Amino acid sequence: MAPEWFYLLSPILALAVMVVVQATVLRARGGEQFFASVMAGFLAGLVVAIAMQVALLWVFPRNLDRWILAVVANPAIYVMLAYCFFNFINLGHASIRIRIFKECRDRGGFITHEELRAVYDDDRIRDVRLQRLLEGGDIVQEKGRWKLANPRLVPVATLVFALKQFVLRRKSEFEKTS
Repeated sequence: MAPEWFYLLSPILALAVMVVVQATVLRARGGEQFFASVMAGFLAGLVVAIAMQVALLWVFPRNLDRWILAVVANPAIYVMLAYCFFNFINLGHASIRIRIFKECRDRGGFITHEELRAVYDDDRIRDVRLQRLLEGGDIVQEKGRWKLANPRLVPVATLVFALKQFVLRRKSEFEKTS
């Protein structure tokens, strides 16, 4: 393999280390301390990224463009990939907070626990999600039962669910830890 491929793959391999460390730390802590797990993963990935750049410069020291890749570009690429990963996994947390902020704002700046529970009632959330699936053509209702109409999202959902189970060591984030 040409040396250039090692330079191009190094930020991606560092990101892979970040993902594995973040998931492992989160799992070890029973799904708690989300931000701490992200920071642990980021730092582990950064150490790997820097170590890989040093190793690449040691093994392939000849060209100036490789030095620029190793010293400037690859660390920056790793940081950008890490930032994207953090924002991807933070979407769920952020969307809930944003909805709660909106509900609070819509009620003059405060909301009672009962009002919040009424908005985020399990049945209401389920019904909204089912309506989205209906409108998207993913499910249909036949004889009072829901039927899968378009399985395009099933592989993605299966993968996400499996990863969630692996990281949390439980079937749902709402299930109590043992």
